[in-house]
Amino acid sequence: MKLIVLHKSAAVEKSTKPVICPKCERGTLGHIPEESEAVLSKRGKPPPDKQGDSVQVKCHVCHTYWKMTIE
Repeated sequence: MKLIVLHKSAAVEKSTKPVICPKCERGTLGHIPEESEAVLSKRGKPPPDKQGDSVQVKCHVCHTYWKMTIE
């Protein structure tokens, strides 16, 4: 059994660069800082989730689920 814990947080950095859905290219999956980069996995699937450092998001336009990992 896995437990998901959410913590409310104030924005520390400006997160103005949107992450656009790769499938429909219209929906916004979230925002990241300007100096960061979002990369689509070339393997077609996310890396194994051993440490729980990923989150699943859903595009509000095409309703596709994406797994976002932080490296």
